Amino acid sequence: MRPPTGVRTILRPIRRPSFPTIISLIALFVALGGTSYAVIKLPAKSVGNRELKTNAVTSAKIRNGSIARGDLNPSARVGTRGPRGVAGPTGAPGDAAAPEAWKPLPFIGAWRNYDAAWASPAYRKDQRGRVTLKGLAARGSGSPTFDDPIAVLPPGYRPSERLVFAIATGSTPNGQMYGRLDLLTNGQLSWIGGATGEGHFISLETIAFWAD
Repeated sequence: MRPPTGVRTILRPIRRPSFPTIISLIALFVALGGTSYAVIKLPAKSVGNRELKTNAVTSAKIRNGSIARGDLNPSARVGTRGPRGVAGPTGAPGDAAAPEAWKPLPFIGAWRNYDAAWASPAYRKDQRGRVTLKGLAARGSGSPTFDDPIAVLPPGYRPSERLVFAIATGSTPNGQMYGRLDLLTNGQLSWIGGATGEGHFISLETIAFWAD
């Protein structure tokens, strides 16, 4: 469309915005979006109980290690030591208690100590009720036979069931063999079998059991 006759048309070029204009526009933009910005830049200690909704702060929103024990209400301090209770009765001695002294094994028949240079046969019971034997024994005359009684342990040192033990036996360490001893509920320790003869040793070191 042509301009009306007699009207002078003046076209001016569009000028580039000046620097102050650009700054003004940025300030206007920031002012319009200032609500979100202000929330991020809250002054220290400006949020209290009045500003927080009920149950607004959850465990997921608390950084681990940011709350000390003293910040909690006393009722919420898990692990707080309460008043000392009444002392209970003294318990039985533990493993640290020393066992009783060794008692000589009460031989019967032809059995005796093997030799004075070796540990003498003996027995004892610890504080937990476990009976242990030790030492070397030998038959003074003749060779042992099946179910030959060696010794009898007193009451309190006997098993509730018949027990079987493998023992070392022989005349010298180089000729060592193995045999079997049984311990009966009446306390009788019996020779059952093995390679031994008159004067040969039998070791009691493997015999240990819980007393009845």
